[in-house]
Amino acid sequence: MSSSDFIIPTEFNATIYRTLNDIENLIYFKWNIMTDCLEFTSSVENSEYDLVQTACPASTVFFRGDVIHSDDREKFENFFNEMFWQQKTKNDYKFFSSKIRLLSKEKTGYLWVEIRLLLYFDETGPSMAFGCICNINVKQIWQMELQHSAEHDVLTGFYNKNATQKYIDEYLTKLSPKDLPPALIIIDADGFKAINDSFGHLFGDGVLADMGHEIRGVFRQKDIVGRIGGDEFIVLMCEVPSLEVLERRCDELLKKLDRNYESNNVSLPFSISIGIALYPEHGNSYLELFKHADRALYDSKSKGKNQYTIYHSSLIGRAVAVDSNRDPAHSEDLRQKAFEDNMLEFILNMLYETQNPDMTISVCLELFGKQFNLDRVSIDRFNRSSNQYSNAYEWVSPLGISLADKTNIKNFQFLIDRKYVLIDSAFHPTPYGVMAICADTLQRYKEDAEVFEELKVGSFVHCQISHSGEIVGSVGFESTHILREFSKDELTKLSIFSVLLGNILLDKRTDKIAERVSRHLQNILDHMQEFIYVVDKNSYEPIFFNSTIRQTLTTVSTAQTCYKRFHDLDEPCEGCPVMKLSKDGNEYIDVKINNWGEETVARAYNIHWEDEIDKNIALIIQSSF
Repeated sequence: MSSSDFIIPTEFNATIYRTLNDIENLIYFKWNIMTDCLEFTSSVENSEYDLVQTACPASTVFFRGDVIHSDDREKFENFFNEMFWQQKTKNDYKFFSSKIRLLSKEKTGYLWVEIRLLLYFDETGPSMAFGCICNINVKQIWQMELQHSAEHDVLTGFYNKNATQKYIDEYLTKLSPKDLPPALIIIDADGFKAINDSFGHLFGDGVLADMGHEIRGVFRQKDIVGRIGGDEFIVLMCEVPSLEVLERRCDELLKKLDRNYESNNVSLPFSISIGIALYPEHGNSYLELFKHADRALYDSKSKGKNQYTIYHSSLIGRAVAVDSNRDPAHSEDLRQKAFEDNMLEFILNMLYETQNPDMTISVCLELFGKQFNLDRVSIDRFNRSSNQYSNAYEWVSPLGISLADKTNIKNFQFLIDRKYVLIDSAFHPTPYGVMAICADTLQRYKEDAEVFEELKVGSFVHCQISHSGEIVGSVGFESTHILREFSKDELTKLSIFSVLLGNILLDKRTDKIAERVSRHLQNILDHMQEFIYVVDKNSYEPIFFNSTIRQTLTTVSTAQTCYKRFHDLDEPCEGCPVMKLSKDGNEYIDVKINNWGEETVARAYNIHWEDEIDKNIALIIQSSF
């Protein structure tokens, strides 16, 4: 045909349809369901796939052999079953589609295709099908590469944090009682920050890559492995035949990664700590298992690192030993340790340093919740005019429910109002203050069990806060666990925590936040039994001292140094902690000192005090006798 004979079509015709089909690489077939015979309508000799012109019986041809990729056979079988058992009325039809891989003509690999099918029904069920095979190999590979990049960590090739949670939750939801149970394992590096800081980030990346290589070598291909933080990894060991096997794997990994890294004649130790949670004893979801494995990891760190711990119930509510923690080189770990060591001093120091109650409360609620393995810590205000409580501040663990987002809870206002009524009716005097304590909400509040179930509160302690005899609010400590018994030590710390933060933060807000903080802090310090005073570090002159000291001193005096005013000495007390403080650091000094007639423990901090911004000020808290 000459170019002059070529006519550009203006309507769809058979040539247009055929050309479009050729471009999309469509291959058509008809499938007689009654005879199970599938026949392609055009020759498959020139197709890209290893297919026969007529397949009888079709189900056997495709279900057996290598035509369909082994990883896609289950998907294709489900596709087939969905078609066959579909219930439709006579003379009706339905469209189906599925993406699988078919063997290439050269039998050198598999190509992604989409099978599209129109299935017709008669009075007995599926009768006849017409369909096509469409090549989607390039598109599918491109999409898979994009998904891989979005879900994987570049350095190790493991799943990233979000993908790890997604695939672990998917695996857990498919488990049946006959399957071997899995275990969730968190692996955290010991000493990585020192190596990274000393030897450089490239060296550190090599350490992490090697850590990932050893983890992959110990666990199986089917196990789900992810990197969820800088030096923190997670493994779902999918089938655990016994605890002995699990422990053997962990021992093997501990030995492989117990080593020293050397560079430029500097040698630094490296090891790992492991926390383990078992399914279903310790949880049925990723978040539940992660919380308990993380607590077990914390225990491994506290006991000296380079070991594993399987979660057990005695870890609930247990404060971690203060002589160790997760990697102390991390600022978050240092902050947690400082809080656990001396909660009172930490809160006072932070309030003075920041002059910001909101920042203080957000930090302290989280630290307190983590220390005692709580799921929600809150500060609630009480409105005397409406006789109602309202939430002012809260911290929530992954297992708890936030009351800040009302959209996630049905009948929100009813549940909240009822919860406050039930808790308020339970307040009673205790040696730790006025408290409402419940170890098992499901048993104690049987008629209102749905309230606490919906809000995920299994046990709680709420401490009532009063000013001048009037109730102003409460501080709440809640756990999703039932039968959570709070120890005397916990209740004591809960009380101190409540008095400190509640009295400062439940007062009416004004624009003079710093002034209010100072006023309340001075009031709190003034009524504490310890010897507490604030001094200028350069002149040693007292700027403030509390009533405990004032009761000891019977005379009025002009400006004097603290050692002269308090102890009638001509030079600083022997072992004075103020002398050991740096100019403006964040450390605290803990020493024994003998300057009130008996040996006592004294602590000193650098702080800011009211308008004394240009001076170096120290807060000293000394045990009384």
